[in-house]
Parts: sequence; C-alpha cells; structure tokens
Amino acid sequence: MRLLVVMIGLWAVSAWADDLPTNLLLRCEGIVRWMSEFEGSRPDSNEGKFETMLRLKDGELSDTNAPWLTTKDCVLRNNVVRCSAKTVQPTKLPEGGSSRRELSAYISRETGEYNLFMEDLYFTGTNASGKQKGIHKWRRSGVCRTVSKPIF
Repeated sequence: MRLLVVMIGLWAVSAWADDLPTNLLLRCEGIVRWMSEFEGSRPDSNEGKFETMLRLKDGELSDTNAPWLTTKDCVLRNNVVRCSAKTVQPTKLPEGGSSRRELSAYISRETGEYNLFMEDLYFTGTNASGKQKGIHKWRRSGVCRTVSKPIF
C-alpha cells in the first residue's frame, strides 16, 4: 500500500513538472535570417541580429515588440515549449490579395534555446486563394533568459 501511495505521489510531481508557466517574461537575442521570392522579382535573402522580450502567458507566446509574431496553443513536451499559429489575412502589398502565415516557436526548458519559424505565402485572391505570387520565410535562432523569475 505504501508503495502505491509513493508511486502516485511521484506521478503527480512528474505531471506537475510538465505544466506550462502561467506568466513568464523572457529576454531573447540571436540571429534572424529571412528569404523572400516574389513573381517578377529576384529572390532576396539576408540575416541580422535580434533582441526582444517574449511573454509566455496562459498558453500564448507573444513578442512584446512584434505582435504579429504571437503564437498560441503552447504546450510543454519533453522539456520544450512548443507553440504555433496559422492566420489568413489581406496583404498590404500594392497589388492586393491575401497571405497565409504559419508560425512555430520552440524554447528549451533546460538551455533556453529559442527557435521561431515563420512562412508567409502570398496569393492573388482573398482567403489565400488564387495563384501563389510570393513567399517569405523567416527564422530566428538564439537564447532566452528569464527576466522576472527562474526559468520554468
């Protein structure tokens, strides 16, 4: 009987350890790389440094400087926070149309390693329909450290 109680107690502690923090502020820095290719123009790629603050709150990871990089449905699995988002929206390109954006973000609980992947596909029609006229890919890789309290 005691063994059963101990096993249930250990299971409860391990289950709790895989819970996401409800409110965590992170300072992140690293390298951002991007590539764009649009119909009628030459492909373009570049890289640079980034520094930003991320807030992980209630299952949402948001960049305090770039709200368009917000991801949702965050889960903690195998010591990695995994978040994603998909949106379809009108473009701000002069010729109009729409874009479909997919984001994936990952933060290692143990090391603070951060990766964010974004892909925008641009279309001639509304609601990501019609002919695809361009693509924009973006990747951030770096390290995040907690600002407000110990990591996770």
